[in-house]
Amino acid sequence: MNLKNLLTDVKTLIEDRNADVDSGIYKPSVQIDRRNVYLIYREGRNKSLVVYEDARAIKDFQADECLIDDDYALIKAPLNFFNNKALAKRFAWINPSSRHGRKYTLGLGDRLGNASNAHLKLLKGKGIFPVLAQQSIRELLLSNRTFTDVIQAASWSVFEEGYTDGWGADGDHVKNAYEIDYAVRSGATMITLDLTEKTHTEFLNYSDEDLDAEYNKLSDEIRHGFEEKYLNKKFDLGNGQTVEFTNRDLKESVLVFNEGVLFAEYVNEKFVKPFALDFEISVDETPVSTTPAQHYFFANELADANVTPETLAPRFYGEFQKGIDYIGDLARFEKEFAEHEAIAEKFGYKLSVHSGSDKLSAYPIIARLANGYGWHVKTAGTNWLEALRVVAHEDPKFMLELYKFSYDNLDDVKAFYVFNAQTDGKAPKPETLTEDDVKMLLVDDDARQVLHTMYGSILGYTVNYKNVYRDRLFDILETHTDEYDRFLNIHMAEHVDLLQGVETTKEAVLAKYEPKN
Repeated sequence: MNLKNLLTDVKTLIEDRNADVDSGIYKPSVQIDRRNVYLIYREGRNKSLVVYEDARAIKDFQADECLIDDDYALIKAPLNFFNNKALAKRFAWINPSSRHGRKYTLGLGDRLGNASNAHLKLLKGKGIFPVLAQQSIRELLLSNRTFTDVIQAASWSVFEEGYTDGWGADGDHVKNAYEIDYAVRSGATMITLDLTEKTHTEFLNYSDEDLDAEYNKLSDEIRHGFEEKYLNKKFDLGNGQTVEFTNRDLKESVLVFNEGVLFAEYVNEKFVKPFALDFEISVDETPVSTTPAQHYFFANELADANVTPETLAPRFYGEFQKGIDYIGDLARFEKEFAEHEAIAEKFGYKLSVHSGSDKLSAYPIIARLANGYGWHVKTAGTNWLEALRVVAHEDPKFMLELYKFSYDNLDDVKAFYVFNAQTDGKAPKPETLTEDDVKMLLVDDDARQVLHTMYGSILGYTVNYKNVYRDRLFDILETHTDEYDRFLNIHMAEHVDLLQGVETTKEAVLAKYEPKN
């Protein structure tokens, strides 16, 4: 559309924002401030920012095209970093903000940078604060993105959808000062401090004799201080439950977790307070579940140091593997989740559930026990698998090629993820599949895990310095945006309905939405 015709439509919108205008003008994006107009214009698969304002002020933007209209100007501009910053001067809500005080928060982690529009359409009016930008350093490296890229993609989606209710940006699973500083300088409003490197789980396997020997290496002052504080004492959680520390409970808690407590104190002083960050602490990357005594020790030591995170992620009982439902005894999960919830509420933070996507069986329990105080759930894996669902529908041959590549190269990611999918008979063998079978791959748990964990390898695979799969994949998604949005909305709606108690069983929510296959 040429600028003269676009100018006519812009002036029409000033008079009546509901007027019929060119279909390329994306109506949810239209923002009118007196005579100033800002919107997203779509031309096929391309998008531009359109701005109409005072010709002097409009120089903040980098324009591809410009039309002078007396003392005003109309421009079409690229969706780049500089124009996002200029737009944020006009509309602060396109910047990420704090989730502080928000009862329900959902980590969405858009790995491809094209799922946030669908998520925002779904979450409008739901009372859930979306953390749209959520990536770990590992995920950034695997997807060849930067944290700035991730925040920018989310911010443009927020403007495009006219979403003014606030959204967050999480430097996910940061482990050291360098990674934290990188996330903060890029614009993160939240960090998830991963204490894996400060959590010494090896002591959990020590015999009582060896544990005593290691514990006795600590100074008398440290040992006596912890013993006076915890040993053989019961702590009331305020709901009829108590936590008690046996001799082994205390020694394990100190040796396994105390270094992590001290590092969290340091991070709180150096980064969280100065930058007013939302603070999540993760101790879930451990081989065994966190006991109530360990959780209480960690929380109590933080409280004594005047550190109160927004959320904390213990290692819950059972398995929260990528891309599939919860694995484990749900009755035991409910019992232990209630204990962790009581500890969290006592110390003034919410529980965070990591690898939360697809855990439909566990959601009703989380809803019953945590809906009163609130929750944070991370669901990043959903986007990638729903993107592959579009591929399966639109190009089954390509989908079969992606699965074979993933199956054949699964060893590449075994160091990164814990998952059951194996190529020794559990996951479908590529040579047994036809193009008619590819939709089944997104239903079968083992096939889902093969595909989920290999996203970085698929996106990064090159031959003769050229991407083999990446461009083809994005071409399909950009051509079939509506289909991708529909799949994302259906799958995420299943999550939201169970987490908010709209539905109370996995079976009910699966029956509620149309089949995706």
